[in-house]
Amino acid sequence: MVAGGSLLNVLCLLTLVSLSALGLNGAVAGPGAHVERAVLCIGEATPAASTLARSVGATWTATAPAFPPTADWAWTWRPPLDRWRAEVVAGPPADGVVVCTWPPAVTTAPMVDLGPEEWRERVEWPLALWFTALVAAAERCAEGGSIVAVVEQPSAVDAAGQAAVVAVADGMVALVRSLAASEGPRRVRVNAVTTELFTVPEVLTGAPPPLASFPGRVDVEVAGAVRMLLSPDSVGVTGTVVRAAGGRP
Repeated sequence: MVAGGSLLNVLCLLTLVSLSALGLNGAVAGPGAHVERAVLCIGEATPAASTLARSVGATWTATAPAFPPTADWAWTWRPPLDRWRAEVVAGPPADGVVVCTWPPAVTTAPMVDLGPEEWRERVEWPLALWFTALVAAAERCAEGGSIVAVVEQPSAVDAAGQAAVVAVADGMVALVRSLAASEGPRRVRVNAVTTELFTVPEVLTGAPPPLASFPGRVDVEVAGAVRMLLSPDSVGVTGTVVRAAGGRP
């Protein structure tokens, strides 16, 4: 655990903030319930992740396991993932959990140029982290609470050379919808916010995005979409993907 210091110094940020810090004064779990928000950021810490954490009032952070430096396959990943999951769920129940990951850097590479080892590091390991994060989020989320996953997902017309990013994003959306179905009996809502902050091509093809603010800002467009889904006003919304990318399809 990290007791303090810059949020840029950690690989994973788990931030607890109050509902009032988000401007959401209504508790989902009912009168007298213990209320807090958790923001869980998977992947290397980035300025964007730090901005999101600050925008929701970061109060607590924890690190996630880095990609194991081994030539073995995924079975060796279980111990660090299990330890990290146990650390995450050890905290008190939260009425809102935001799982957010952004890559430290995005490099364009044709799909045919991705070898098995690079594919494993850029797709298999992130998906394992996402799965573990969502399981931990469900365990940490109180009955009647809300889980929001934030993921980079380039537009279809911008996806050339982004096979790894697209694979992780599509897998994440599928996991969110599956978790929404399984957590419904507990009245836990699970939704996703997709962004195009790091995969914008130098030259856009097709029609320009409807909003001139494309690709958006973390503390404005992205945080606004997250707050909307966390709000009790979205009590009937689950298994939904909200795209915070200025109307870029």
